[in-house]
This record gives sequence, C-alpha cells and structure tokens, in this order.
Amino acid sequence: MQQIRLNVLRSKPRQRDTYKDLCGSMYVSIIADNSYLHVGSGREKFEVDLKKLKEIYARRKRIDVSVLKELQLKIGYSEFTSTTMGTVIPGSSVKGNVRARLELSFHGFNGNVRSCFLKASRLTKLAGEGESGWRHQRVWGETILEDRGFPCDYTKMDNVCLICDLFGTAGLKSLIEFSDFIGLNVKLEALDLPYGMKVYAAPQGSEFSGEISFMNLKDYELGLLLLGMGIVNGSTGRSVILGRFKYRGLMDNKKFGRVKYKINKISLSKFSDKLTIGNLTINPGSSIEGEKLNTICKELANLSLKHFQNELRIVDEVGILEKL
Repeated sequence: MQQIRLNVLRSKPRQRDTYKDLCGSMYVSIIADNSYLHVGSGREKFEVDLKKLKEIYARRKRIDVSVLKELQLKIGYSEFTSTTMGTVIPGSSVKGNVRARLELSFHGFNGNVRSCFLKASRLTKLAGEGESGWRHQRVWGETILEDRGFPCDYTKMDNVCLICDLFGTAGLKSLIEFSDFIGLNVKLEALDLPYGMKVYAAPQGSEFSGEISFMNLKDYELGLLLLGMGIVNGSTGRSVILGRFKYRGLMDNKKFGRVKYKINKISLSKFSDKLTIGNLTINPGSSIEGEKLNTICKELANLSLKHFQNELRIVDEVGILEKL
C-alpha cells in the first residue's frame, strides 16, 4: 500500500447561534460485550507496607522522599475512571471513539474525502506484523495511509470538513455533545495481566449510561452519528472497540475493549424540526422508544449510507481482530 494524497472537502461551518433542522438528545448505553473493559484514569494505586512505614516514622519522626524510597513502594492497579457519580467512561473518551470511527470510515473517492484526520491515527508507512500499529492497519486497511494534509483548524482557516463541523475543532464549538457515561452497579475486578500490568476492569455485561445531545443536524447526519456507534440494523449496534488493550489479542486468556452501543430513547427539543422517516414521525418536544425506535434507528443509518454512497464503508473491526 502506498500513501494516497487526497483533497479534503471543506465548507463554511453552519451557524451555532440559532436552532434549525434536528435538535435533541439520544439516551445511550455502552455495554461490555463478552470482554473486559478498562478506561484508565491515568492514576495508579501503590501498595504500602504499613508496619514498615510505622517503624520508619518512629525512627525518623518525619515523612519525606527518602522514606518513600526506603519503603520500596510496589505499583498497584491502574484505576478505572471515576467521579463522585461512581465508575464512569468520560464523555470525551466516548466522543473520541465515535469521531475516530467516522474519520476512518470515510475513505477517498474520486480524489476527495469528507473528513480530515483529527482524532484518528494514521500511519506513514506499512507496519509489519508485531510492529507498532500493525493491528490498527489490518483493521482499517488503506484508509490509514491516506494523506489528508493538515487537520481542520477554524482559528486558521475559514472552512472545515463535515466531521469537524459536526464534532468541532480548534475555534469551532461542537454540534454534538457527550455526557459522562455512568456505570450501572458496575463491580470492577482487579486483574493481574502479563508483563506486570495490573488494572481494575469492568467485567463483561457491565453497562454504562449517558446522553448525547445534538443540534442543527440533517436526518442523514443523525444517521451518521449512529454509524459512528456501530449502529446499522436497529437500536443496538454491532460489537466495536473502545478503551485500553482494544487492539491487543488475548491478555491472559481475557479479551478487552469490545462494547456495544445501544440507543434507549431519542428525544427532540421544542426548538427542533420534526423528524419523519417512512411512516414514523417524532414531533418537536416528543420522544420515541421501543420497537418504533428500533425501526427509526435502522432507517436513519440506511439514509446516511445512501447519502454517502461510495464514500463511507462499514468496518467489522472486532471481526477482523478476532482473525489476527
């Protein structure tokens, strides 16, 4: 595979100071799908020998750096992200996951492409098996070698790509916002993994609940948001990757980073246009759930696939990884 230079299609971003088209919220669950899930907080716990600490303090009558060295602290477990609400997946992590999937799902067509690379990782050369990025390359194929130039930056340019218009970039507010996803009675497990790694992880079946709000979207763009969550054939999506170790194979016979997104409800604000798909309509200020939600999610996703025909592809990232 060789690098392909593409022209990123850019245009003036839509207004942010008024309501038009579709505005509202999706209420969404993220469910660990037959795997563990770890979303790191960046913090690690350390194990301390309290008896030895007391002995040192009794001898020195103070605690300083030399005391910490003498204690020979043992690294504990990498923590899962948490807030006062409990165990959470940060909204920024979910947004980055959905956005990167869409950036990589768009590919070059007739020398053009709809998205720059702002969140997604790209490679500048082929990676052999075992080298950094080789699984990422196997999943996304030639797309990760596309040369899309500099990412959008609204502080330096007047026009932005479609994905930056929707999700924001430097100098441009996002039209789609993600809350933190709160764990529903999630019981973390302390796992000892190869190479001395230790993590607190959510076991399979763990569920996290959050809200995705949107404004000024077309119906096919709402469908595009669903595609970014792996949702095509109904309100529950296929298995996709998220979190730490998502590109790795088995870790001590344990899988990591497989999740499913599930839409529980779509609500339109009173400022929204009505949404009509086939025989189904959501009026401003109302919501849709149940079997009708299943149908409307499928229709929105198909509408987006039709609108971006030849420019957008669905990648079974988990299916590909399972074969590596």
